Amino acid sequence: MSRYDKLPKIVEELSPEAIQSEVERILASEKFARSKRLRSLLRFTVAQTLQGNADTLKEYVIGTEVLKKPDSYDPRSDSLVRVLASRLRVKLKEYYNDGGSDDPLVIEFPKGKYVPRFQRREQLQTETERKLRARNAYSLGKFLASKLNEDSLTEAAQHFEEAIEADPNWPQAHIALANVYAFQAFLGFRRPREVWPLVRAQAEATLQLDEMSSEAHIAIGMAYALFDWRWRDADLHFQKAIERDSYSGAGHLWRAMAFLMPTGKMDAAQEELRRAHELAPAPFLDEATALALYFSQQYEEVLRLSEQATIGPMPAWLPWTRASALIGLGRVQEAIELLERLHAEEPHRTRVAATLGFAYGTAGQMEKAQEMLGKLRDRRNNGAWVGNYELALIETGLGNRNEAIALLHEALREKEPSIAYLNIDPRMTTLHSIPKFTGLVRRIALIETEMQTQGAAF
Repeated sequence: MSRYDKLPKIVEELSPEAIQSEVERILASEKFARSKRLRSLLRFTVAQTLQGNADTLKEYVIGTEVLKKPDSYDPRSDSLVRVLASRLRVKLKEYYNDGGSDDPLVIEFPKGKYVPRFQRREQLQTETERKLRARNAYSLGKFLASKLNEDSLTEAAQHFEEAIEADPNWPQAHIALANVYAFQAFLGFRRPREVWPLVRAQAEATLQLDEMSSEAHIAIGMAYALFDWRWRDADLHFQKAIERDSYSGAGHLWRAMAFLMPTGKMDAAQEELRRAHELAPAPFLDEATALALYFSQQYEEVLRLSEQATIGPMPAWLPWTRASALIGLGRVQEAIELLERLHAEEPHRTRVAATLGFAYGTAGQMEKAQEMLGKLRDRRNNGAWVGNYELALIETGLGNRNEAIALLHEALREKEPSIAYLNIDPRMTTLHSIPKFTGLVRRIALIETEMQTQGAAF
């Protein structure tokens, strides 16, 4: 078997000699004449692919082989390979739009990959075909994203990424991906430190393509509020979203949810939600309304809403809020029975499991609370993301206040969205008298002031 027997099918259809000739044409062009690193990156990746080593083309290999980084090179802290790959994609596109427009074949790098793709020019999709592929991927992504569960959001993100690859200049695909990332972070499906920067990147890409995008300002506002705790900047973006789409309820919803509630402005938050109900419907509106009532300790209103509201894409959310309200009313055994049913239906719902553990502890069922805590820790040890806030909640129910405070410090360090609601979460009331709890609340509330003070000093 020759070294070329391992090549992808599309490469087999083109001779290695033809591909090498195309590489030389590209490198001889003015676009690449002055960039030694881009020239080296193109040569290396093409050569490795032609030799059947495409599966080895990872950041670390490129960093050490092409950029001559030391063996200690860590791609997580050094983004140079990603930056160069992005520049290479841009330069290749410029080349084929200019001097290489008549070349018989095309070399390109799919976004997020370091393996070149080779195509005969006649094989390239037309612009219409690419846009149609983007629309189909987007449509399926929107359908999946509307379900708002962990698996469907993960799959939706893949389809939105496909849509962006097919049509990078289509703003709707970028903002749809930003929204998926935002819900993954907000609902606790992914580690927030990893996801919120992705939200901001896709939202900013949207604004580059459509400066009037209301949804982009909502996504950026959510990141400022729930990741950076920069409340003024967050509110500015929510206000811009409302200005740009005055008949949509989404801007009002997330201004209430991500700015007004965490900062303790509960009356204003409920007023914003009332406005949202009068406008075009937005996902998560009933759920946000129930949560606002719960944080305001209007427990009977939560029970009424949970009985009247239509079940939306998150069927467990309203019953979970109802169970939390039952705990607030002292009807803990009713809450436990409801949470046990929800947990049996969806055992991987961390929020439900944590509240059940809290309820067990509140009811004096310590062994069951410890068992639930152990299950969540096991999930985390097996690689799933389980927030520190949820673990702290169970420790609070168990009466382990020091352990709860330590976990809340970890939640703050991880920038978990739930920590923004710490001061208004009725389940955490027993911690309010602890000085370290007050310090946590002050840290979240004063983060923006401290940053502005530091900035003024330089």
